[in-house]
Amino acid sequence: MKKIVANTLIVVGQLTVGALFLVGLFNSKAEDDMVAVVENNNLSKMADAVNVMFVSNMTDENVFLDDKKDEDENKEEEVLEELKQEDEVVEQEETLEEDPIYVQDTSGYQVLETYVGTLTGYGPDCNGCSGSTASGYNVSNTSTYTDSEFGEVRIVAAGSNIPLYSIVRISNIPNTEPIIAIVLDRGGNVGEGKMTLFDLLFPSEKVAMPLTNNVKFEMLRLGA
Repeated sequence: MKKIVANTLIVVGQLTVGALFLVGLFNSKAEDDMVAVVENNNLSKMADAVNVMFVSNMTDENVFLDDKKDEDENKEEEVLEELKQEDEVVEQEETLEEDPIYVQDTSGYQVLETYVGTLTGYGPDCNGCSGSTASGYNVSNTSTYTDSEFGEVRIVAAGSNIPLYSIVRISNIPNTEPIIAIVLDRGGNVGEGKMTLFDLLFPSEKVAMPLTNNVKFEMLRLGA
């Protein structure tokens, strides 16, 4: 009887050990699966995080590139504007340098009348100008006139008391040699008692001279 009980206890002990082994094995597998799931979840989250960072960096880089592009375009526009302004200044200087002032020897001519007053300048593109003088001479591309007696001369506007095609010698302009000019134009503000006594034609309004006082005008020929 004792032997049977002993054998039974041995079998029960073996079964218990086996059961514990199986439970441990199962729990280990479950833990491994859980770890795998957890690891998979962590990897997935990490991948998502990396993807978000990549997309964010790409977006930031695109914004940076767009900002840099706008900045470069603004700088390019500023440079072009500066070059344009420099070209306009050079063009004005060249126009001033090329502005014809013909110096003729008119010492042999008798001075018929003398005026002292203000001189201004205007261009064919002035406000209200048509590109032609009161005499009908086209000045859209020139500020000179070829006279049969005096040759190449400048053009001035004068008051109605001075006949068209009169020749006037203009002097006492600072840093300028005497100018021989022909009266071919009129002006609403030109003449005795008005804003200016004579108005000298220039290639454009940009290079026209400002009002100058105490200028001397000597009439060398009275027009018809």
